[in-house]
Amino acid sequence: MLLPFLRYLIRFIAACVFALGLGAQDTTVVLLRHAERQSLWDGDSPLAAAGRRRAQALVPLLTPFKPAALYASDLVRTQQTLAPLATALALKPQIRARDASGTLASEILREQRGHTVIVCWHHDLMKKLVRGLGVKGAVPYWPLDVYDWLWIVRVSAKGEATLETRRQELAPAAGGVPQAR
Repeated sequence: MLLPFLRYLIRFIAACVFALGLGAQDTTVVLLRHAERQSLWDGDSPLAAAGRRRAQALVPLLTPFKPAALYASDLVRTQQTLAPLATALALKPQIRARDASGTLASEILREQRGHTVIVCWHHDLMKKLVRGLGVKGAVPYWPLDVYDWLWIVRVSAKGEATLETRRQELAPAAGGVPQAR
């Protein structure tokens, strides 16, 4: 007699926890573009000096997000942008093909549910990645000359995705990293 009551009580408590949202957490994806590169004409150009300074300056900005994982494309500039953060957090960036924005979004939603991740990607593919994460409505174009935006996509436990746009607002002491727009 006591056992059925305990089972009912456990199910009731679990249902209450789920209904209050305590059993599920949002997934947060922080998106940034690779830092300034040496050449616009070299498809796999490494970072310029300003880009290396930006990469260092990003560490105190991104560390408070406490990411569970870091993602970068297979191009060297995204990996170089995340390298100082990866070192500071003792995380190894997961490398994905540049043209895999859609599959990367699916992978994050499947494997990183309830966690925060940071993705360093390419301005011309950000919209595809954001759409793959479930954002509906207007998504701004990420201009070619803008390196200082952060896009933060939050996906609720119910699958509703929102997009927040922020500027990096790196301190001038960061070594003279130029601020775009």
